[in-house]
Amino acid sequence: MFAFIKRNIKIYFSNISGVIMSCLGALIAFFIYIGFLQENLVSSWKNVADATKLLDLWMMAGIITIGGITTSFQALGQLVKDKESQKFDDFTLTDIPIMKQYLSYLLSASFISFFMQFFTWIIMGIYFKIVNQVNIPKSVILPGIGFIILGAVASTFVNLVLVLFIHSSTTFSRLSAILGAAAGFMIATYMPYGTLNKWAQNMVKLIPSSYEAASLRSLFLNKLSEKLPVGMRQSMIEYLGIHFRIENHQLTNLDNAIVMIVMILILVIILSSIIYLSQRRKTNSESRFSRR
Repeated sequence: MFAFIKRNIKIYFSNISGVIMSCLGALIAFFIYIGFLQENLVSSWKNVADATKLLDLWMMAGIITIGGITTSFQALGQLVKDKESQKFDDFTLTDIPIMKQYLSYLLSASFISFFMQFFTWIIMGIYFKIVNQVNIPKSVILPGIGFIILGAVASTFVNLVLVLFIHSSTTFSRLSAILGAAAGFMIATYMPYGTLNKWAQNMVKLIPSSYEAASLRSLFLNKLSEKLPVGMRQSMIEYLGIHFRIENHQLTNLDNAIVMIVMILILVIILSSIIYLSQRRKTNSESRFSRR
């Protein structure tokens, strides 16, 4: 299984253009923010102390999360290619169980998602440090990495559920383009959470990666937001989606971690059921064919 994981990671990083394309969703969000959104957002928050730094950190959290979604999906493209070329069927002839084969794709895509998110964090951190003197406290690095790991695993599970229903590289490429454009809206990055209607906010809460973005926002913005008046701080929390509310309970970072773990467990059950039913259907069809 580890040989499969190593193979998938090696194939992904050997394709430089593919790596760039998988980061395109995050890169587009970054360039849109710098070129168009930053000035407008800052002007609307001109009465807030350190508004530029606050918004830079808020956007950084969202872009890191977008990168995790798009890169894990692109990494799972290898599964589609292997199925299309029938290499996946050849792998089933080995001693490795089918579940372990899928697990190898999932783990390799999760690793790639984590690595690319952390790389995006470093690049954006350096840029905002040079341009706007934005500092990220060292105390948030470890918990931030923890949420990136959870986000990488959660987004890979969601993407793998989608990929199981894709059988051609053409379809995969089209869906990849759609996902890259939609990811920023799904986690309330292109539009602040507070500007969305109730229905859209509920949809955001159904996306596991949204809780990663919210937690990163909370970690990055904590020290700067403490300088704000209590009323303004609460308004900012709700408007920027730093902490979600379920019923009347405002979620903490610990709550976010628990929600993500529960969602991952639910996705494990869903994914295992789909794979089991798919294999059972395939076995039944093969047995009918052999009887003929």
